[in-house]
Amino acid sequence: MWIERWNFLMKQLKQQGAFVHPIEVQPVASEQDLRKVESRLGIQLPKKFRQAMQTSSQQVSIYWSLPDEAILPNELIDTPSGEFGWSLKDLDFPYFGGDDKNLEQQYVQFFTAGNGDALLIKLEDESIWYWSHEEDEFDFLADSFHTYVDSMTALGCIGVDCGQHRQFCSENGLDIHLTSSQIWLTWLKQFLSSNLQLAKASLESLLHYVSMHGVKEAQVQEAFLHFDKEKVYQALQHKIMRALSPSDQKAWSEVLIKVCSKEAENWVRELWQEKSDIPNWLRDYLTAHCLPADEGLAFILSDMEKDKINAYTALHRLHHLHNPTIIEWMRPYVAFPIDGWDMLLAESQPSADILLEWLSGSEAERITSIRAIWHMMQQGKIPTTIVDEGKWRPLLTYWHEHEVLRKNRQLFSQVLNHLDNWKLASFMQQRRE
Repeated sequence: MWIERWNFLMKQLKQQGAFVHPIEVQPVASEQDLRKVESRLGIQLPKKFRQAMQTSSQQVSIYWSLPDEAILPNELIDTPSGEFGWSLKDLDFPYFGGDDKNLEQQYVQFFTAGNGDALLIKLEDESIWYWSHEEDEFDFLADSFHTYVDSMTALGCIGVDCGQHRQFCSENGLDIHLTSSQIWLTWLKQFLSSNLQLAKASLESLLHYVSMHGVKEAQVQEAFLHFDKEKVYQALQHKIMRALSPSDQKAWSEVLIKVCSKEAENWVRELWQEKSDIPNWLRDYLTAHCLPADEGLAFILSDMEKDKINAYTALHRLHHLHNPTIIEWMRPYVAFPIDGWDMLLAESQPSADILLEWLSGSEAERITSIRAIWHMMQQGKIPTTIVDEGKWRPLLTYWHEHEVLRKNRQLFSQVLNHLDNWKLASFMQQRRE
């Protein structure tokens, strides 16, 4: 029944837009497989673990994660995701980082969490434990392997690391009857059964659907057209103001930006005129997406210039704008170390001519430009105008030969190697436009 439930859960998760890694369930273990492991370890395998290997699978691997846009109930400490399984072939004694071999040989490790922590079976009584390598602490999870798998399966094959399981544990181990467990299971059931067509019945139900799936899909954005835009804006503003965590504030702001940014303009302007409970980073984000480009930039720059300008503050506050005007504004401030300025240049929609101009400028401008160019190439971003290879290649070649620092020469080499493809991509983009 475990395997049926896992497959059904993974199918539902995938249908709802969650990331699901292909589930791995290997065939059951033979008596010979089990004895081979026992011989290697010099012990008899715990009885119930042995039975599971013979009746279920000798190796299981399950990984899944919810859509990034999903807003989870505030009562949950961490967002659940899936990381669950075991491996007979990798079964071994744990290493606790010390010299106490006696303690280590009281357990066998059947799974390693992504954070390096261990899932253990205590040989004395077959109970299941979690060991945190950073805290050097043990968490009791279940009194047997079967109970552990039953509980994890019931909880949706959640991640095994401490940030995941502790919110669902009592002194008796994993407990699906805990309030936090019931909150999670209720949310998960709603997520797995959510349906956009049914959600269109009311603004409230649509917002509930969006809280689980976000608003990236065009059909979800179109669903909001059936409702009064002013009411949509008011509902989303209320959601943003009442959100308790930065991630929830950001998630609801993304919805507002997609479906009613025009209606939010006056509110965003007011955020600059009066003290608000909205944090500055969120005000910047809303400004970048709801106000006309030059107006939004003026608000943020005016506020930034009250303090000393530095690269990381500039990048943090301006990268959402993607505004070429930023490039001229930042030029007088660019100096070593340039970390931050290079990313901001790349994010500000530079033209090929501007990048070439910076390559021909001061040393700080040149290194800022070449790092920005390489970042753009790696991210599949292209300049707003066509790359003229006749001008670019000689200049890149010159600096590849004359740069003093090896790491800078390497950057010019990498850009030269990718120049043809970048030039073609910029040409094709201009043709499409």
